[in-house]
Amino acid sequence: MTDPTQSVGHHFDAWAPSYDAQIREMVPRYEEIHDTLLALLALRPPERFLDLGSGTGYTLRKVLDAFPSARAVGLDVSTEMLDRARQRLEGLESRVELRVSNIARPELDTTYDAIVSILAVHHLYADEKRHLFSRIWEHIEPGGVFLLADYFRPARDRLSELYQLPDQPDPHEVEHDHPDTAAEHVAWLMAAGFAAVDVVWKYDDVGVLVAWREERPA
Repeated sequence: MTDPTQSVGHHFDAWAPSYDAQIREMVPRYEEIHDTLLALLALRPPERFLDLGSGTGYTLRKVLDAFPSARAVGLDVSTEMLDRARQRLEGLESRVELRVSNIARPELDTTYDAIVSILAVHHLYADEKRHLFSRIWEHIEPGGVFLLADYFRPARDRLSELYQLPDQPDPHEVEHDHPDTAAEHVAWLMAAGFAAVDVVWKYDDVGVLVAWREERPA
């Protein structure tokens, strides 16, 4: 039986050379997503930052440029994506660490002020998402934030017509994509222990969720 993690890794290894250009065709408001993330992070600038599914390092670069005191870790299942990220982050080696890791079971050994995942969690099944959200809660400092930008399954099939989604998804989506609704994600994040969860940006089937861990009692 094929290891699904290995299969996803191979897919993104092959996609790495064209990913930056193609993701902007697939997600036309890709920059708006990052503008939203940076605005949320600016509410409490992070010192320690984790990017789950860091890809070619675009998000890491944006965060490190915006917050000069931040140090970051990027995890991704694809070695080719991480090689691209190292090129993009050249000169920032003292502030960032890149590691190969399956985000369904990420190797987390410390806590962070902020954790972000962009367009990666939809590759996980529902049970894996619930487990991941609990792990994330455990590794966020009190008062810290988790930001999730991803594809979400429409709450009703008729919304697919409004969003003009394709009738037939491509083979990769059928095999590897497991989107759930935004409402389900909000419920799972609340169940994981987050004190406040909200949808702060959405366009068609792509959205940004924010989840705060409660502050430590004074």
